[in-house]
Amino acid sequence: MQHMQMAAPEQFEFGPFRLDLGRRELLAHGAPVTLGQRAFDVLVALVRRRGGLVTKDELLAEVWPRLVVEENNLQVQVSALRKIFQAADGGERYLVTVPGRGYRFVAPVRHADGPTGTHGEARSVAAPPPRERPRVDLPQSLSELIGREADLETVRSRLAAHRLVTLTGAGGVGKTRLAIEVGRAVASRFADGVCLAELAPLGEKRLVFSVIAEALRANAAGASAGLDRLADALEGRELLLILDNCEHVLVEASRVVETLLRACPRLHVLASSRERLGIVGESVYRVPSLPAPASDLPLDVRAAREFPAVRLFEERAAALGTGFALTDANAEMVGAISRRLDGIPLAIELAAPRLKVLSLTQLAESLDDRLALLTTGARTAPPRHQTLQALIDWSYQLLTTAEKLFVRRFAVFAGSAALDGVKAVVADGDIAPGEVLDLLASLVEKSLILADTAGGEPRYRMLESIRIFMRAQFTGESEIGARRRHARLYADRVAAAGAAWETTPSAQWTAAYERDVDDVRAALAWAFGPGGDPALGLELAGGSHVLWSELGLVLEHRHWIEEALRRHTRTTPRDVTARVLSWQAGEVRDMDDPADRTEGLRAAKIYRQLGDRFAEGRMLLRAGEGQLLPDVAEGERLLRKARALLIPAGATKSLARCLSALATARLLAGDAAAARKLHAEAVAIYRNIGDAVG
Repeated sequence: MQHMQMAAPEQFEFGPFRLDLGRRELLAHGAPVTLGQRAFDVLVALVRRRGGLVTKDELLAEVWPRLVVEENNLQVQVSALRKIFQAADGGERYLVTVPGRGYRFVAPVRHADGPTGTHGEARSVAAPPPRERPRVDLPQSLSELIGREADLETVRSRLAAHRLVTLTGAGGVGKTRLAIEVGRAVASRFADGVCLAELAPLGEKRLVFSVIAEALRANAAGASAGLDRLADALEGRELLLILDNCEHVLVEASRVVETLLRACPRLHVLASSRERLGIVGESVYRVPSLPAPASDLPLDVRAAREFPAVRLFEERAAALGTGFALTDANAEMVGAISRRLDGIPLAIELAAPRLKVLSLTQLAESLDDRLALLTTGARTAPPRHQTLQALIDWSYQLLTTAEKLFVRRFAVFAGSAALDGVKAVVADGDIAPGEVLDLLASLVEKSLILADTAGGEPRYRMLESIRIFMRAQFTGESEIGARRRHARLYADRVAAAGAAWETTPSAQWTAAYERDVDDVRAALAWAFGPGGDPALGLELAGGSHVLWSELGLVLEHRHWIEEALRRHTRTTPRDVTARVLSWQAGEVRDMDDPADRTEGLRAAKIYRQLGDRFAEGRMLLRAGEGQLLPDVAEGERLLRKARALLIPAGATKSLARCLSALATARLLAGDAAAARKLHAEAVAIYRNIGDAVG
């Protein structure tokens, strides 16, 4: 039996350097060099095409696939490589810039066949890596889609004929659910998959681009240049972008979508919005209410079930466990309720649970009374919109005083929350902590709050239409207190996340904290907005560095830090000042930026005065890393001070990073043996924590 022999990973040698693609290492004089991921990938691309011109566009596409970056990022990586070559090889020339076009790697390169360094002729350039398998990033549906078969087929046909289809209609009519089901149904048409960008949580239009780029896995370093770069990255890709809840950021969403559609001929967009986007070529499909029987139509069970609105009510009511069944005797009353609810799915979802406390007749009578409350609303508002507001108001008015207070306070959440978080925000002198669970359970039963139990610990959230309605009911001090407690909750949570990051495997950390991002956004927007608490906003911004960094939300990170620095005053507590200054270099700011080193040293001084040795060490690490290339001796001095301060805390990611930086310092100083030892110590810490290393 013959065994297939796997090809050994490529290795290249030039001057005193060895480039090991399998281990993703660059060694100089036998010792590993600390080199960022992007700089390493730039070097691989240049070495593989040594002697030939590699254009800037080619490097951007290869090193940042499907990502959106500014050209300056490439220049920073090339500059870092040149400094490494200069420091380790006394000025030998490796890279040549072709002005306005790109770069050439001009040093002689040998191909090493294995660890022993056997040399051979350079092999042909490897083909670019295959495109990732198409993905369908859509949430799983937990219930059957009732009565939308014709709508589903219509929208599928529209997408085949038009590159932009917008689903419009009343709030609660089911636009989002229909869009997701359409996306799942047409996924096989799109070689590069289907992705969903949810705009509902956004409070500022400037974040629209960031969220869309994130959904496309193409985060940007700058929005204006980034939009053009994103269009370039998507130009040849065949995919469907579902853009959900555009109405509150309509102008910015329309601008981004139009730019992408003009530049990317194989991109399709399926949007949901209460208004059309207003772009040339847009196909607008108004999602109708579910068909309900006319008032003069005699109904029995068989005839009633011909109407999707009745079937949805029957299914939801039967699932309550109250013994409800659709019969010939109650078919006409159920038909009347469905009709009075205008066949809006959300309205039916809210009404059916009332059968736990009302008879079918009482439900019908109460509904008639409550629908009349908003008949004198704005004449220009769509009738179904008025009806949904009437239904939500009716549901709200049926609540006890404590439930009303609870649900208004709960509406400050932008995403989902666990029970402990709900308690922290909702409970105070008017609602005791011991009452929270019973009130929450009651509101879940009444469909005003949704419970998600699929992920282990239950999490609770509110439908967007209900959240908007409840926020309009805010009465003053009670809700301001809830907003402040909400911001306090997430300030504490991001602080805990930053501390946990040091010793938690990255994948585990991300799973625990990434779902907090919408509420961190909301808390920051409130704190820095009218009537907010700027001091609490500064604390939030200063504590959330790791969250933005780990999730790759570079643009948002920069936005909130700039906002915090604008709010900083002489009276800001020194520990808060230090945390605001503690944002990390790299993607947000170049590591060798003098301003970054200055901020790092300033923060280190404050932490020293406050007695926080570990935080002081982290800031000296930041400053030392930035100092290595311009002044290796000074950089190493700062790094050694950082190591001494970090060691008492044990094995942390910051200590591992410090050891790795010291290894580079020793390598640049010509001490390869010490560099190898320090590098091995860093690798051991990462492995002990549970993070993969190269």
